[in-house]
Amino acid sequence: MPQRVSVTTPRITLGAELEIDRGWAYDVSLLHHDGRASEHVVTLSWADHDHWCGGASAPSRVAEAVVRYAAARRDLPAEFDCATVRRWFPDLDENLRETM
Repeated sequence: MPQRVSVTTPRITLGAELEIDRGWAYDVSLLHHDGRASEHVVTLSWADHDHWCGGASAPSRVAEAVVRYAAARRDLPAEFDCATVRRWFPDLDENLRETM
């Protein structure tokens, strides 16, 4: 069973979807509860999209769910791939599948 963590998630704005080699990229803006804002470039591969939702959800929905999960738990680097979040949080797969 996934571990439940009490978290505060920043407000997330996902920019337009850009098709890249083997996946998608998004400009992501976060507005944190303490007033800080941050900008990020997030990529999602076709393989991870399929792994997490079997193609049943839009790539943007999967990317946003991954960003939401990670942003509630740590500060995010300026650029990262969604697969990196799995290394930061080994329970991501189980938690993400519950929301897809």
